[in-house]
Amino acid sequence: MAGETQNISLMADKVSTELFRWFKWEQVGTSNENFQCLKNAEHGTKSGTHPNDVVFKYHDPYLNKTVFFNTDLKSYAKGSITATSMRSALSSLANSIDCAEGSKEWKERYAYVTGSSEVRGLLFAYNHDGNFDQLFYNVFHNVKESVGIKGKRGINLDNLPLKKDQKIHIIEPRTINYLQSVISDLTRLSHQGTFPQGDNYQFYYPDLSLHKVSGAPENLPATIESLTGPFFIIKHGIVKQYIEKNDAIEETFKNGYIVYYNGEGKGEYEFVYIFDTLSKYQLLDGDEKIRIRLIHPNIFKDVRGIYMRAIETYSREWGFDSHKRSIIEAIEFNIVDFTKPSFSSVEIGWER
Repeated sequence: MAGETQNISLMADKVSTELFRWFKWEQVGTSNENFQCLKNAEHGTKSGTHPNDVVFKYHDPYLNKTVFFNTDLKSYAKGSITATSMRSALSSLANSIDCAEGSKEWKERYAYVTGSSEVRGLLFAYNHDGNFDQLFYNVFHNVKESVGIKGKRGINLDNLPLKKDQKIHIIEPRTINYLQSVISDLTRLSHQGTFPQGDNYQFYYPDLSLHKVSGAPENLPATIESLTGPFFIIKHGIVKQYIEKNDAIEETFKNGYIVYYNGEGKGEYEFVYIFDTLSKYQLLDGDEKIRIRLIHPNIFKDVRGIYMRAIETYSREWGFDSHKRSIIEAIEFNIVDFTKPSFSSVEIGWER
């Protein structure tokens, strides 16, 4: 039983490592090592230390600094994702990052450089039994007691011990499944010869009026904001594959962009907004192939009709001529299966 419990706790570790590798995050330092609490009277840590499952980092292209994520990995079963468990995890994370940035021990362990870096908290909440279907953030809300309904106390964010300018991000079960679905889809496209094998892709960030992109484009990560936002854009090069019958490496797909959209698609203006964003980024001006791929557990049943209506609305509102309309119509729109991969605790035990 103890072995199975340990294997379950390793699931979040395994999932997070595989996910973030795709999105160009880097795992740094050692994992599962506590560090000394510097404010024990304030934080009330029983052991005098803060837990630290793993630290990830990446270079933020707009902030032009390295962001470190002091990460709490949680493997939850359906019934254990509660307001109490979330409140405890978030409070612990808040206290951890409060000490981390001032801790010499933490800085040396993870090569943290003051001034050009910042540390944030990350709660990675993985549902290991695949049965958590409700909206995760419902646990934050109070539920009034009524006939047949037991009252529940939610989470008052104002009561979390988070200091000014400190941040905690949450990657919850549905977002994890969404990102797993993205990776499964990219793997499938790669096998089909319509997405590059290897690292010939990058996450697209345009220069903004107040923020210019810093860093080599091919090394830029998918930031936490893009992964948890409504959509993000991947830029890829020309796809080439070895064709056995011709005994040659041939081009199988042109260079272009993939937009992964995490929405239901029940309103035409969801897609109008994406069209408008692509136009502002000047991605409609070239001849690159553009694909919009929709991933969501609750896709609207007539989403293709909604998408076609969005083309009509966008064309009409912007007075497009036939040539410009043809550019929008050339965008490839696909619905991608929302998958819920799961790991066997027994299988993970064999892998160790």
